[in-house]
Amino acid sequence: MNTRTYQKLTTLLGALALGVACEQARAADYHVATAQQLQTALSLAAGSSVSNNIYVTNGYYTGNFNYNSSNVNNLTILAEPGVANTQIILDGGGTGASMNIIGSATANIAVQGMTFLRNCGSTSIGGLRIAGGNTAILVNGCLFLSSASSSGLGLELVSGLSATVTNCTAVGNPSAGGGTGISILDIANVTVQNCVMTTNIAIINEAVFAGATSVGGGLFVSGVGVLAVTGSLFVGNSARYAGGGAYWSGTSSVTLSGNTFTGNSGGGAAFEEATTVTFFGNTFTGNSGGGAWGAGGVTITFSNNIFAGNSGGGAECDSCTTVAFSDNIFAGNTAAAPGGGVCCSDDGTATFSGNNFTSNTCLGSGGGVYCSFYGANPTTISGNTFQQNTASASGGGLYASGPTINLLNNLVVKNAGTNTTSQGGGVWVDASATLNMINNAVFGNTSAGSGGGVAYLVTGTVELMNVYNNIIWGNFATGGGGDVYLSGTGQKKVFDFNDVDNMYGVWDIALNNTNVSPQFFDPVNGDYHVQSTSPCKGAGTTNAPSLPATDLDGNPRVINGAVDMGCYEFTTSVTHPVDTNGVFVITAAEFNAYAAAWKNGQTWTNGPNPGPNPVPANYMTRAGYLMTNGGAYYNDGSARPTNWKIKP
Repeated sequence: MNTRTYQKLTTLLGALALGVACEQARAADYHVATAQQLQTALSLAAGSSVSNNIYVTNGYYTGNFNYNSSNVNNLTILAEPGVANTQIILDGGGTGASMNIIGSATANIAVQGMTFLRNCGSTSIGGLRIAGGNTAILVNGCLFLSSASSSGLGLELVSGLSATVTNCTAVGNPSAGGGTGISILDIANVTVQNCVMTTNIAIINEAVFAGATSVGGGLFVSGVGVLAVTGSLFVGNSARYAGGGAYWSGTSSVTLSGNTFTGNSGGGAAFEEATTVTFFGNTFTGNSGGGAWGAGGVTITFSNNIFAGNSGGGAECDSCTTVAFSDNIFAGNTAAAPGGGVCCSDDGTATFSGNNFTSNTCLGSGGGVYCSFYGANPTTISGNTFQQNTASASGGGLYASGPTINLLNNLVVKNAGTNTTSQGGGVWVDASATLNMINNAVFGNTSAGSGGGVAYLVTGTVELMNVYNNIIWGNFATGGGGDVYLSGTGQKKVFDFNDVDNMYGVWDIALNNTNVSPQFFDPVNGDYHVQSTSPCKGAGTTNAPSLPATDLDGNPRVINGAVDMGCYEFTTSVTHPVDTNGVFVITAAEFNAYAAAWKNGQTWTNGPNPGPNPVPANYMTRAGYLMTNGGAYYNDGSARPTNWKIKP
């Protein structure tokens, strides 16, 4: 070979080598169709320093597939185009994880579109296990299914920088030994979105979570900085201790939004030692062990959730510093302890606003709400509805104790205390420092003991009690105080400008009170607005301490310099929200815009905008009725939205 020919060959080989190196630097693709090919691809990918894509075709792959790499690269395992996740099945054969991925330096790990059998031989091993180090993890569109004879977790994520789990389903087999659906540990940021977890059983290994007996049947999370769970379904999961549907601990910030928890045993969702927790727009129905439970949180917020038919109570929060419940529905929940709808206690702050508590029951106190806070901060219960709740002890609708308690604009009707020693069929309250009970309506409540409407307990000599502008009328007690029962001394007890009938106890000041029928529009059918002829109209005082700025409907509390008794102000001037011009005429264009907002889940310029479905359906249908029958209408001052009637 001459020198010229050798130089040409060397140049050509160098160019080919450079081309191969550049191609490897971009990515390496593997296409596998057998178990051995899958493991070979995983081994080659683990040893490479480039991004690797492993495409898996339809088939049944038995083995404990393993990837262990300390290289800086990306790994993606996914189905071949056109292959469904049900057509690719990985089976660990009862001897370990179906697939175990360890990437201590891998930048990104993604597993998509396949089925992992939870045939692991142990409830502490996942069908798919990923330890990511400083890795961003994505698991999308995968199924985690239990075999007939073996146990195992579904998805097990044990470390990583971030993790996103989307569109996955974890189904447990109770007869096969159990195992949590999805378990996530020690990852800074986690998102679980649009997933389904059903019939999983929590059996936590002591090595995973020391001291726990059984928590987190559907989802178990520990040591996570930021957690978001959205649009997911938790059905029929179980845990012996807490969180049959979902459980998390040691988290900094948690948001649960738009999820459904149904028929879980051990509770729908539970948390311990969390800094900030937000429940928004979730539904908890038919869970045993309660809808939601938490302990050791700092700032806990429940808004726009539905808690219905849960045994063990609707929601419970213990040892939480700040708790806020707003615009939630609690209906038909039961508890063998205090708090049928809500139970909360601590030395912090509690706020309840705009909630509806209906037909909740408990064997202790507080059929609707049991709230006992002993710190220096106030408890404010404003603009809520308590109706047809039952407690075997005290506070059929509401039981509240704490240093400073504000009861403002609440509707408390047809609640009951059923034990002969019970006090407060509607409300039981003990404020050790200051009570402000302003503009509430307490009607039709009963107590088999004393205080059919309200029982005020005064345990010391420093209490200041301000009770103004309330309707406490038409209640019944077998013992003393059909409407009001008072015991104790306190510093100063003021009961002024109220409508009340039967009272037990002596107030320091009791002036300007009446004893007349409040003339509600339709109490039989739940309308407790006062009519224009009511003696309670304009009979309150603007000098009441902590006078709320608006009423239960959101109307101004002071109209023409006067204040009504009760939770509603009589007014005929407010127009339907669809009527943006405020002229008491609804046009087709206004209705179409309102209907579009309702259909698309959008907020409206003027409320109500109640949470995840901003425009209420009954407001929308009322607008349609008014528009199709002439457009012109008037407000008769009764309950919304039927108060807006066609103008004659």
